[in-house]
Amino acid sequence: LGGLLLLASSGCDNHCSGSCFNDPIVSSSSFDFIYEGDFSDFTSSESYYWATDLSDAFVSFEGIGFYGLVRVRIYDLFNFKIFDETFFGNGGTLRAKLISDFGFSGLWEVQIDSSQVDGFVSIILD
Repeated sequence: LGGLLLLASSGCDNHCSGSCFNDPIVSSSSFDFIYEGDFSDFTSSESYYWATDLSDAFVSFEGIGFYGLVRVRIYDLFNFKIFDETFFGNGGTLRAKLISDFGFSGLWEVQIDSSQVDGFVSIILD
């Protein structure tokens, strides 16, 4: 079932000084999932489906000039929640690397909820 994620960004919806904001770039392979972007007062709830060969994942979060709240949840092939973490930013740099619980490889759902997020955010699952 190795495959790739099928939601990709379709361009810059919100412009600010010639740069794209609030338009995350998402990519994946069977062994990694990447979500990143520059945000300005961004609030959103998004779900992505990721076909993976993994049975667990390292979850790396990086926020630079990061304000707001980002919650990441991962559900495995059988809809078991294997990861649920909330990251809070207060304007500085936040780096974290955590590991999910074990799950069944296959089609995983990655839910990312953002509330009033400013700054650069990168989430990598591998």
